[in-house]
Amino acid sequence: MTAKKDKNKAETAASEQELLDLEQEAASLEQEAGQLPEAGAELSELEAARLEWEQEKAELLDKILRKQADLDNLRRISKMEQAEAREYALYDFLNRLLPVLDNLERALEAARTAANLPATYLEGLEMIRKQLEQILTQEGVSVIEAAGTSFDPHCHHAVMEVESEEHDPGTVTEELQKGYRHRQRILRPSMVKVCRG
Repeated sequence: MTAKKDKNKAETAASEQELLDLEQEAASLEQEAGQLPEAGAELSELEAARLEWEQEKAELLDKILRKQADLDNLRRISKMEQAEAREYALYDFLNRLLPVLDNLERALEAARTAANLPATYLEGLEMIRKQLEQILTQEGVSVIEAAGTSFDPHCHHAVMEVESEEHDPGTVTEELQKGYRHRQRILRPSMVKVCRG
């Protein structure tokens, strides 16, 4: 990715330099046009020189506009690549954070059933879990609803089919592991049991 960024920077710098060169060339042509002899020269030579100057000026302006468009495109592409790199890095980090949240929830379940654990330990674990969930929510992470919904292969991962009179076929009967999505993208599908059809 750095090589791409360096290449984009080099291309941007080269395009800016070409743009400056073309602007200088256009200025020198305008200066030459101002020095054309007016008196004593034949009208056709003067007209031919003016037409040639106009043509060169139009070509240089066209080149300048093209270089400016190329420069704008390079800047736009560079911004998109940077945004994509940030998004990928965040997605990867959030994926690595989910097992930590799972382990914290397991620790909370174990602490709730422990008889001799001080209440302050349980409160501390609960505060840590809430803080972690708050951070994930601020970053656009949400829990995928599973139990009681229709099975969706895009956001549910069925590990078992079960017989159930209480649920319709294809309904998620139990969630074994929470699933999460980051904005519109699935971070991890929910691991579920599904009612056999």
